[in-house]
Amino acid sequence: MKFIPKYIVAIACIALFNACDDELEVRIPYPNDITFNEIELDRFTYEIYDAPFNVGNNASGVVTVNVSNPVGGNFSGFALSNKNFRSYPWSLSRDFAPEGGLTPSEVQQAIDSTAFSVYTDKVNRTENYLVGNTTGDNAYFTLVEPGIVEHVLVANTSYNYLLSSFGSIYSATYEPDTQAYLFDGQAVRNHQIANPNSNLFSAFSLPAPNNVEAVSLRGHNVLTKRAAGEAAGEVAEQAVLNAGGTEEEAEEAYDEAYSDAFDAVNTGYVKLIIEGYLNGSTTGNVEVYLAVRQEVDPENPEHGFILNDWRKVDLTSLGDVDKVVFKMTSSYVDDQGKMIYPNTFCLDGIRLQ
Repeated sequence: MKFIPKYIVAIACIALFNACDDELEVRIPYPNDITFNEIELDRFTYEIYDAPFNVGNNASGVVTVNVSNPVGGNFSGFALSNKNFRSYPWSLSRDFAPEGGLTPSEVQQAIDSTAFSVYTDKVNRTENYLVGNTTGDNAYFTLVEPGIVEHVLVANTSYNYLLSSFGSIYSATYEPDTQAYLFDGQAVRNHQIANPNSNLFSAFSLPAPNNVEAVSLRGHNVLTKRAAGEAAGEVAEQAVLNAGGTEEEAEEAYDEAYSDAFDAVNTGYVKLIIEGYLNGSTTGNVEVYLAVRQEVDPENPEHGFILNDWRKVDLTSLGDVDKVVFKMTSSYVDDQGKMIYPNTFCLDGIRLQ
């Protein structure tokens, strides 16, 4: 009879354990992210599909990934990739370019080696992922069943990272006036290439879209500050001259106005905007910087970075959605307001709640 209480306690513990186990299964479902790794894709390559495609399963949920790939046109929406080339293209360098030069098609292939690569500081381990081109608001996915998107992972393409960090030209010689490296400058080791052999050093080139020679985000900031200073200085100088002041007084006014305007301006960012929709109506948006200079983000003015790895972005604030759209914006634009850097990014790890 002395052992009966022990048996009763043991049975009670087992019952309690089973009850807790059942409760945990209800409250903490095992996460199943949509990772695109079930899709077969040759190593170190990418593929642009001709039509939207479904990914996911009963455990993770299913989404339809949009793509627009017109014949003879540029794709928008999403491509599938597993490339992780993080350096400037060797074939576009000063010292390792092929004799006789490259055809336009070969130049584009060299650019695409970075445009369809995710940039990570260490070797990428996420396998397959999406490369989004936001042109025409075509970079979106839809949910087969409306629900909450808990989070996604986003990253820079190598194309954007290299342009934001260094610009279209990369060498060891920097020109302060243009805020650009010189292609005929001193040779430098290719970015992310650890080999210290100086015989592999060169000057490297990577044209921005439409064959534009872009400067770095830092250079864009400096050039913008200069332009603001010059504009303010000219106004102040002319005002003094119009009032009958001397040339010396006008010059002093110019310098003071230039300095004030120069210090007041801080710019330089590339931003991803993620919008949620349900039945055609917007449910909200989430903004995330892919690159930003210090004193630019009003909520975190001390932060300055160029994203160099995957970043988790919480999307629960969008609520129930049946469509998620990705857009991009930047402070570095041309005369028509179009981004100088490519409007592309990388996406992975979609978790549906």
